[in-house]
Amino acid sequence: MTQRAPPRVGGATQNHPFASLLVNLASAEGRWRYTCAMLNMWVVAAALLALVAVAFVFGKRHARRLQRSRRIHVDRFKLKRTHADIELEVFGSGEVVQAIQGYAKEHHVSTEEAMKQARAYLREIVPKFNLLAYYRFGAPIARAIMNFLYRVVVERRPLRDFNQRAIRGTTVVYVINHRSNADYVLVAHLLFKFISLSYAVGEWARVWPLNHLFKWFGAYFIRRRYREPLYHAILANFVRTITKHGVTQGIFIEGGLTRDGAFGKPKIGMLDYIVTAKRDPAYTAPLYIIPTAINYDRVLEDRNLTEELVGKDERSTKFEKLRTTGEYLFKNALRSVLRRFKRYGYAIVTFGTPISVDDFAAAHPGLLAATFEERKPDMQRLAETVMNEISAALPVTPVALVARIFSDRSDRSEVAEQEIIAAIEAYRADWSERVWLMRERSASEIWRAARDILQLRHLIDVVVGGWRWNPNELLLRDYYANSLATFEEVKRRGWKERSVATEGVASVMEMAR
Repeated sequence: MTQRAPPRVGGATQNHPFASLLVNLASAEGRWRYTCAMLNMWVVAAALLALVAVAFVFGKRHARRLQRSRRIHVDRFKLKRTHADIELEVFGSGEVVQAIQGYAKEHHVSTEEAMKQARAYLREIVPKFNLLAYYRFGAPIARAIMNFLYRVVVERRPLRDFNQRAIRGTTVVYVINHRSNADYVLVAHLLFKFISLSYAVGEWARVWPLNHLFKWFGAYFIRRRYREPLYHAILANFVRTITKHGVTQGIFIEGGLTRDGAFGKPKIGMLDYIVTAKRDPAYTAPLYIIPTAINYDRVLEDRNLTEELVGKDERSTKFEKLRTTGEYLFKNALRSVLRRFKRYGYAIVTFGTPISVDDFAAAHPGLLAATFEERKPDMQRLAETVMNEISAALPVTPVALVARIFSDRSDRSEVAEQEIIAAIEAYRADWSERVWLMRERSASEIWRAARDILQLRHLIDVVVGGWRWNPNELLLRDYYANSLATFEEVKRRGWKERSVATEGVASVMEMAR
């Protein structure tokens, strides 16, 4: 006689009279648990959303109170939330209309498709300034990072004098030399008490989550070396629009970071966009350029930058760079825990004599000519005027000065300590007109400040007869020595493309001597 298998709840052979009841109970209990779990999840999500909303509202109010109490200037146009207002002004330009039509013709698309592409470019460029992110997130982090890494010094007196003289409604653009990607953080941190600065940021920051952070901080993205005429028409008119609305901007006139430490050749593209805002007769507010000079005792990217002077085959691999970065972070974290971390010396920001664009245009009418080719000579003249002001305001730092002294004596293997101190005294006398903001007052104190940093990085060694620069680090010696060359010295030398490390070493020093 065949034995019947017991019924299986939910199985294929559910012949037991209670099987269907058990299945229904199980499915009902499962649905109830699922419903409870979903309900709990939605309650938690709603609570978190409410908490974020409350924190955002109160944080925004707190940021506005902070802004008003400290009288920090925030441009109203920067707080616009919709792109429609900006589109009305940017797309109202005849230049943009022609560029859209040209794009449609060149790419064989409809005008609607070309317009869609133009709006995509504008959305990519326009920032989303956030008071809370800037004043309660960005500013404290910037202050903590910069004061942790450097002894930060800023000569604020010229800025205060200018702010006292400038009439209400003056538009200000800070034009800055570019030494490090830390420049963005450094200048924004130092100007935090006066204004919120909108930077023109390159493509390197267009990665998640940096892209959102920079936009929250008021930065607008630009594509360097991108030749699409429609894109440049949108960018040019956006920059002119925010300039006419008084948005305070910061631009790096050299375009990119210096690879050999010396001043780079000034690029006039962004400067042209800003200055040609003055072609609008309705824009009557004064426009000023404030030359801003930055110098460091240590640039964080110095090795990567100087490696670009070396042939491609000799450069570090990605793995080597990753390993070096890991060792750097680990060692500094350990030093910080053991309270043995030493800062990287000075990071100094100074300001040159403000330049009135209105006065310069009155003296050089070609600056506002109809075509770029007509404007180019006077625009180049303005760019070099700005660079000379930055050069005159460039601060001296201990490491750069000592690197210059070692570079002057590159034909010798060692330099006596007393000779180094004497050379510092000689430079102090010769460069009395240059900016010296170091707290060290004597030549021996300046030497000790530089020596501690250079020894920590194994850039100099004690040898018989004095000190020697590490022969394997001559690129860094010349990199920091070149930072003290004036713009006119670099201009006389010329901006040569160099592919090997040994080509043109210390050429700026030779021109200076």
